[in-house]
Amino acid sequence: MGTKANISRTSTGVLLVALVLGLGACSSMPPQPNTAMIKAQSAVAQAQNADTRQYAAMDLNSAVTKLQAATDANSKRDYKQANYLAEEAQVDAQLAMAKAQAAKSEEAAAQLRKSNQALRSQINQPIN
Repeated sequence: MGTKANISRTSTGVLLVALVLGLGACSSMPPQPNTAMIKAQSAVAQAQNADTRQYAAMDLNSAVTKLQAATDANSKRDYKQANYLAEEAQVDAQLAMAKAQAAKSEEAAAQLRKSNQALRSQINQPIN
């Protein structure tokens, strides 16, 4: 009967160790990057709707590619990589939007300079 008790205690001990190790493995897994993915998807969608293809196509393509890679990593449960890529996709999309806005602003400024020059030319013409 002593042998059965020892086996029972040993089994219980092994089960306890396995349970603790299993819980430890679960807790070391990073959380799913839901927030990062949502922010990245939103930023990429905004960039795609903001004429960025015309002004910052490379940055927009980089954002789209990284978002797809983040989605793939997330489906493979590589949450750390998915989070990293989603954050990069968001930043690339924001950069594309900023470059597009800067280019549009520069075009508007150039148009204003041209209009101002035309007005100056008219003002400086002699009156007949």
